Formats: sequence, C-alpha cells, structure tokens
Amino acid sequence: MNAITLRVKNTPGFRIDGSKLLPSALAASSPDALPRIVLQGAGETCTLGDLFDIDIDIARADADTPSLTIEGDVRWFDHLGANMSEGSLMVHGNAGDYAGMKMSGGELHIKGDAGLFAACEMQGGRVIIDGNAGAFAASALPGDMEGMSGGTLAIHGNAGARLADRMRRGTVLVGGDAGDFAASRLIAGTVCVAGKVGAHLGYGMRRGTVLLTNAPSSVPPTFTEGGRGFDVFWLLLTRMLARESTPAFAALAGNVLPRRYAGDLAVDGRGELLIANS
Repeated sequence: MNAITLRVKNTPGFRIDGSKLLPSALAASSPDALPRIVLQGAGETCTLGDLFDIDIDIARADADTPSLTIEGDVRWFDHLGANMSEGSLMVHGNAGDYAGMKMSGGELHIKGDAGLFAACEMQGGRVIIDGNAGAFAASALPGDMEGMSGGTLAIHGNAGARLADRMRRGTVLVGGDAGDFAASRLIAGTVCVAGKVGAHLGYGMRRGTVLLTNAPSSVPPTFTEGGRGFDVFWLLLTRMLARESTPAFAALAGNVLPRRYAGDLAVDGRGELLIANS
C-alpha cells in the first residue's frame, strides 16, 4: 500500500470539507490524479495540489493498510477521517470540526487540538487527540438521537462541554478536564475523566459508566450512593485502562474499589458514577 504525506503549502481563506481525504481512497488514486482532487469549501472549491505538497512512498510489501499523513496546522479542514473504515490517518498539527465523524474503523491520530464534534456518532476504530477537543466530542449530531456507538476516543488534553452527549456504546478517555454537561443523556458506554468536570455531570444519564479519578466539587443531587458486587467489573475496567497511555488511568490498576453512585434518578437511574481516589 502507498504511504501518502501531505505538507501544507497554502492556507485557504475559507473552511474546507476534508471528508475525501481517506487513506484508502487516496491510496487507490494514481499519483497524477492526486493533485487534481477537488475539495469543496464554503461556496468555493480548490484542489489538493493547491493546498499541499504531495509525497508518495511505496510502502513495504507486507504493509496491508493504507496510510495518510498531514503535516501542518489544518484547523480549517473539517470532517477529517469522517466515515473512515480502514487505514491510518495522522495529523501533525491542529484539525477542524467533525474529525472522525461516523468513523467505523482504522485510526485517526491528531497531534494537536481538534474542533467541535470530534468523533461524533463514531461507530468503531480509534481516535487519539494529543491536545484539546471542542464541545460535543463523541456526541450526536444536531437533531440526531444517538451519539458515539463504538470504538475508542482518547483525548489527552481537555474536552469541551457536552462530552459524550447521547453516547450509546464505546469508550471515551479524557486525560484532562471536561466541560459542563459531561456524559449528559448517556445511554450506555464508558466515559473516564482524569481531571475536573464542569457543572451538571451526568445530566439525564440513563445507563453506562462514568469514572472520575478526582472527586467533583459536588455529586449531582439526582445520584444516590451505594451498591456492591462490581468487583469483577472494576478489575476488568482497570486492566483495560492500564493499557492506555494516560498515567492517571493506568495508576488505578490494583486500587481499592471506588465510591459508587447510581443515577440519574430523574430519568432511568441505572447509570453509575464511580469516583476513585476520593
């Protein structure tokens, strides 16, 4: 498979839809066709060759997955990795909104910040953000009823408001802080936050698990403390977290059981809030 590298040479004066830049799609294109790929902007268009210097390497014969690397700040590029099902997409810089939207496989690694709606409605694969993510990460698109439904989102920095809103399945890891309404209307899945959380944690949460390594300033009044018999679950969860690169989660392996709360009792009340190191 070809390994393609795009190096930013020009910055457009408008936002660009980067959903065409999928590793598998570009690997299937001929070297001559790559610079002529048309990218849609806000009422304007440009070509891949207008924005990037393009380098193509013939990968090893045993490399069976396509690879795409983008070098440079592309915060004006939205939908990077959207609907990706295979391959590896690496961004050495910041990315725009909707990165990893509806992704079902492969890996998207952003070595910088991501904008709004990162990994929204993600179905599988892995998204890694070394910096911060904007609001509505792993959530549902406006008007939709279900957010992230599979895969793993790892944010090494901070996450904005409404993290994992309406999330249904999968794992979200935040190494820093999370904004207001984290895990709001959570249907299922696991959300772990190593830093602080904002107001209205777990608002409308129906099921699923929220793990905090630091006690919040206050537990929501619609959550009640108690519950036993989750020793095996805690052991499996901490073993999984120990494989992650976030030290705060890896340190939980072998720790005593956390405090457990059930909620949100204003709705279904079958979700759980686990507070470790409290």
